[in-house]
Amino acid sequence: MNYKVQLLSFFLSFLFGLFFSFTSRFHYKLVFSLNRWYRYFLTFLFILDISLLYILILYYVNQGVFHFYFLICTFIGYFCEKSLFKNVKKHVKFRRFVEKRFFR
Repeated sequence: MNYKVQLLSFFLSFLFGLFFSFTSRFHYKLVFSLNRWYRYFLTFLFILDISLLYILILYYVNQGVFHFYFLICTFIGYFCEKSLFKNVKKHVKFRRFVEKRFFR
C-alpha cells in the first residue's frame, strides 16, 4: 500500500471516528426510553451497521486492508468529537428546542 492510500485511510478513519461519536450519541438519545430488550436489539443492529460501514469504506479506499493503527485513528476521532462537543455545549447557547432534545 503506497503512502497516499495510507494517508487517505488515516484521514477517513479519523472522520469515521467523528461520525461514529455523533451517531452513537444520537442513537443513545433515541433508544434511551425504550424497553431493555429493544434497546439491546437496536444497539446490536447499530454496532453491526457501523462496523459493516467501516469495512465497506476501507474496502473502497484500500481494497479492505485493515491495520491496527486505522482503528487507533478511529478512536482518536471518536474522542476528539466527544471533547469538541463538550466544549461547544459549554460555550455556545442554543435554543430551547435543541437543548431539550440533545442536552438533558
